Amino acid sequence: MATVTNNIVTTGLTGKVGNLVFRMRGKKTTAYVLSPRKGPLSEKQIEAQIDFREAVVRAKNALSIDNEREQFEKLAKKEGKESAYSAAVSYFFKLAHK
Repeated sequence: MATVTNNIVTTGLTGKVGNLVFRMRGKKTTAYVLSPRKGPLSEKQIEAQIDFREAVVRAKNALSIDNEREQFEKLAKKEGKESAYSAAVSYFFKLAHK
């Protein structure tokens, strides 16, 4: 992983370019090398992807409600997460695995 600082070309850049993946967390842009798949996904991996997608949808819905957003902001601070979104996705993903 590389952290990009003070680079006008990559500031705010997100997504895939060739075999590099750019992500933003807060004000930091990080670059990762895309690792090749070693084979097809297992059933467990596919189930985890589905659960994660559902957690993202539920998190976005919850964050659109003001009092729930405040609760996830508090949870994010408590758990040391960067955003209410991260806390909400984590919360709903854990619920799916109980």
